[in-house]
Amino acid sequence: MNDSSIQTLTFIFDNKTDHILLLQIAEDGPLKRKHSGIKGSIGILEDMNDAARRSIHESSGLEVSEAVLRGVVKTIQPENQSSVIYFVYESSKFSGEMESKIPGRLKWIDILNIFNLQMESLVQELMPNLLDGESFFEGTIQLNSQDEVINSDIRICNSI
Repeated sequence: MNDSSIQTLTFIFDNKTDHILLLQIAEDGPLKRKHSGIKGSIGILEDMNDAARRSIHESSGLEVSEAVLRGVVKTIQPENQSSVIYFVYESSKFSGEMESKIPGRLKWIDILNIFNLQMESLVQELMPNLLDGESFFEGTIQLNSQDEVINSDIRICNSI
């Protein structure tokens, strides 16, 4: 089976409190209880930025006025013959009251404690690039059947 998809992976930052919104995954499997950004599908006729903002709203109830594309990363799982291309967004421009509308638990995490968490290995790999707040990155990450990073080739494309 050859299975490929394109998704958004979005992170919300609260710059006033130095927190990041993460989802603690509830579904059974190797990712259970690990933390991730908010993932979402992209409709066939949908703009990717709109898809990222929509997935945040559908997942958390928060309205995002602006999402910034920070990177493009392809994950590959050779054992399953599957791949996902993630358009990685971030935003600090949001409003509304947060309410969890998806399985799992949305949590504001102090950025100083971010690396003390158990994170999805994909997110763990991307987090240093996200936290620098400036660079655009791209690359490929190979995962095993347990969603652990086997190999990673993430490159900084520019510094703003």
